[in-house]
Amino acid sequence: MSKLILANFKSNKSIIDTNLWFEKFLKNIDDSVLSKLDVSVAPSFVALVSAEKVLEKIGKNVSLSIQNISSFPAGSYTGAISGQNLSGLKIKYAVVGHSERRKYFGEKSSDVALKVTQSLQNGIMPILCVDTEYLEEQFGLIDKKELEKCIVAYEPISAIGTGKNADVGKVKGVVEKVKRLAGNVPIIYGGSVDEFNINEYLMVTDGALVGTASLDADQFQRLLEAVS
Repeated sequence: MSKLILANFKSNKSIIDTNLWFEKFLKNIDDSVLSKLDVSVAPSFVALVSAEKVLEKIGKNVSLSIQNISSFPAGSYTGAISGQNLSGLKIKYAVVGHSERRKYFGEKSSDVALKVTQSLQNGIMPILCVDTEYLEEQFGLIDKKELEKCIVAYEPISAIGTGKNADVGKVKGVVEKVKRLAGNVPIIYGGSVDEFNINEYLMVTDGALVGTASLDADQFQRLLEAVS
């Protein structure tokens, strides 16, 4: 697979700000850079429709992703975003089990396992976020055949939004452990990734989950150009 670089906007940016980001980024990024990578962007849910229109208008090889999905199917689950709600949108990846969801919203590994199922049932590839302290528990709660269809994102909590990126040697060790437990699944790294350190991580992983460094269109462009 091509190296996956996924921009996670988290709960930043209004719809207008998101559209401006896409317009600036898509007009400035060179097609030759995008052709070598699998680039996806996860804006807020409310900005997905307008972002898709900008993508279709400018026509670049960039996909849309979602930052979360309901652990339940369509039904009486007020406030939840189900796979059915997203039908008609071209969503490629779903980030599930992000450490911030676990920390601030109390998500458990059992909830995340259900989200993997919901993603796959709706034709969306799950990006399963894990840290070492609950890695084995999380894998044990997911059907083996479903786990084989995931992309695993190793995101040490100490590196999320702190500017303290993890040691590459430690990341390599976690990658080896994931492959022993989950098989030959793609593995990406997330945690204070920027244009200066991304190539180190790409030497031992299949991509990166980028947070803060994706919020500025120019910086995200520099990050991708550094990779290429």
